[in-house]
This record gives sequence, structure tokens and C-alpha cells, in this order.
Amino acid sequence: MMLRKRVQSFVLLAMCVWPAVAQRTLMSPYSRYGYGVLESASMGGARAMGGLGYGMRSNLQINQKNPASYTAIDSLTFMMELGVSGSVQNLTDGARSFNQFNGSLDYVAFQLPLAKWAAMSFGVSPYSSVGYEYSTSGDYPNYRQNDSVNIVQTYAGDGGLSQVYLGVSFDILDRVAIGANAHYMFGKITHTREVTFPDETYYKTTDQTTYFNVNGFTCDLGIQYHQPIREKDMFALGFTYSFKLPLKVSGQTSTFTNDTLYTDPVGDCDYPMTIAGGASYHWNERALVGVDVSWQQFSNAQFLGETNALYDRLGIALGGEYVHKPNSKKYYENMRFRLGANYANSYVSLGGNRYREYAVMMGIGFPIPNSRTLLNFLFEYGRRDTKAQGDLSEQYFKFGLGVSLNERWFVKRKIK
Repeated sequence: MMLRKRVQSFVLLAMCVWPAVAQRTLMSPYSRYGYGVLESASMGGARAMGGLGYGMRSNLQINQKNPASYTAIDSLTFMMELGVSGSVQNLTDGARSFNQFNGSLDYVAFQLPLAKWAAMSFGVSPYSSVGYEYSTSGDYPNYRQNDSVNIVQTYAGDGGLSQVYLGVSFDILDRVAIGANAHYMFGKITHTREVTFPDETYYKTTDQTTYFNVNGFTCDLGIQYHQPIREKDMFALGFTYSFKLPLKVSGQTSTFTNDTLYTDPVGDCDYPMTIAGGASYHWNERALVGVDVSWQQFSNAQFLGETNALYDRLGIALGGEYVHKPNSKKYYENMRFRLGANYANSYVSLGGNRYREYAVMMGIGFPIPNSRTLLNFLFEYGRRDTKAQGDLSEQYFKFGLGVSLNERWFVKRKIK
């Protein structure tokens, strides 16, 4: 009875924080294109290790990046992950600079065993974020006269996509685990554009708004091979495959100019096929190093009815963790120190130039006394820019806090 009440309480918690995860804040002109800025699917301490996950197996944190990892959980344990973050963003084009602070609830997830050879996980996390507001101005040829006209264009957008997932994992051989995640993706994205002519009376302002709602199901398959080496070392290798699947899209583009309103429906979208893999080496329960590589085939997926509107995205992540002496009576010897870095090319183009995303991060995991629960602190520095001189450059400093709750719930009590 007590166990059932606990599970019901945490399910209720997930339903309460669902809207908060879906409502993220961002201020990045790079989010104007495609689905916006893509978010990392990593949780807990893995966020400070470059976002590792495909080849990681851990009984201390949830790893939704590879559903095959769920069977690493202790068969008596219930786990929960909750993460929040805040970031300071700086935008500059060489001549002007702008700063913005944003904060958000990043994810919430739960995991529990089904048997000694099976486990499940469920939760909600962001897929992409959109948020920007900026203006550009310039002189353009006036076709009615032999001079130029000054045009000011103002752009704004908000929204993003979130995903709820349910995953299961099974040990099919002594060293092999498989798993699958089913995602329900949902969200709304809105873009607005206003064109004004401050020095002209003949030309009229044009307002354009595009919005689209997205919902649909996606699926990830995962496999992991883990091999003990010597007494306490372990090597793990993992792969995932995500299917290209259609998403339901509704929305329209509305253009108001010269006292006339024009509307056009938006086209369909596809979730891109994704192939990813990773490897990790765990040394004596004290140190962990790993690498991940992922490839997303956006170029073959529809976006608002167009194929080849987006580009394939390649990402790589490196990271590691060190704890001086696990299970030591000295608190500082149980602290976990993490370091990581990642890089990805963008899946969209800005004026013919694709931007780059790269970040370095570090973190510390503070254990809660007399438990296996960890408080995970994250510091991350990242940049988005193109190689073209004079293009907009964005950098951010992110501070994150995560709770990796790890409790033994499924122990049968004996009365003597």
C-alpha cells in the first residue's frame, strides 16, 4: 500500500511539472529557423560530461538517450531525475552587444525495475526551443524612382517542442541489453515578421505571422553490450536508431498588406532518422570516460512541406567523471567531479552559412549522506556562430542544478 501511494505521488508530480518543462524561455536569433535550437536529451551528471549517454550504463542516474541502459538499475531501487537551469546569453555582431538571462525547468524522469532482467522509465523533456526578437534595417533600390528606400524588418518568435517518453529495457543475454523508447512529441512555434518604411508614405507596413502546432509519435531502439574487465572495470558499447516518422502539423501563414489579408496553410513535417553510438570505460568504480557520436538525417525529412529545407546534423561528445574513493566515510572523497565537451554542426542555414554549436562544461556531484541520492551542479560555456566574418555570434554561460533521487523502495520487510 505504501509503495503504491509513493508511485501515485510521483506520477502526480510528473503531471504537475509537465507544463513547466514545456514552457521554456530562450533568446537566440539562431532559433528562428527549423524547429529552433535543439536541446540535449541528457540528464543528471551526464550533462556535465558533454551529454554522454549512448554507451553509458549507470545505476545512479537515468539515461534516456539509450533505453537499453535502464536494466543497469538495481532491482530494489526507484529513481527520479529533476533538473533546472539558468543561463546568461550574450549576442554580438561586432558593433553591438546584447545580454539576456533565461531560466527553465529542464526535465523530470522516473525509473523503476520490472524484474531482475527488465526495467522501465518515463518522463518529459524538451526537444527544441524558440525565442528571439530583433530588427534589421537597410537601404534597398526604389523601383519607382532612381534612389533607395529605407526598410526596417522586425522579427520575433517563441515556442518549442517537448516530448513525453515511456521506455522499457530487457537483458536478453548475460552481457547484452535491448530497449525501446516511445515518445509523444507536441508543441507550438510562432514566428512574426513586420516590414516598415519609416521614411516613406507611399509604401505600407506588411505584417506576417506563421504558426504551426506539432504532435506525433516517435520511436527509439537501443542496444548495449557491457563487458567486465578484471575485477571492477567495465567496458560498454551502445547504439540507438530512431525511425523517420511523420508528424501531424496544423497551422498557417497570414500576411496582411495593403489592407488585404492572405492566408496559406503550412505543410507536413517528419521526425528525422537518427543513428547514434557511444562507448565508455568505467575504471574501478572511480573513473569513467566516454565518447558519443550521432547523425540526424534532417535533409531527407520534410519540414513544413519541403524536403531538403534542412541539413544533416553531426554531433560528437566527450566526457568523464572521477570520484576519489566511493563509499568512503570522508564526505569529500565521495564527491564526483565531471568534465566534458561537445560539438555539432547546425541543421539549418543562415544566409547560406551553417552555424556551429560547441560547448565545454564541468560539474560536481554532491552525495546526500546515508543515501545514494546526488545533487548535481553544472557550469557550461557554449557558443553558436558561423565562419563568416561579421555574422552574429552568440555565447552563453549556463548554471544547472539536478537531483538524482535513488531510493530502495522494493525491499520486503521482515518482522522478527
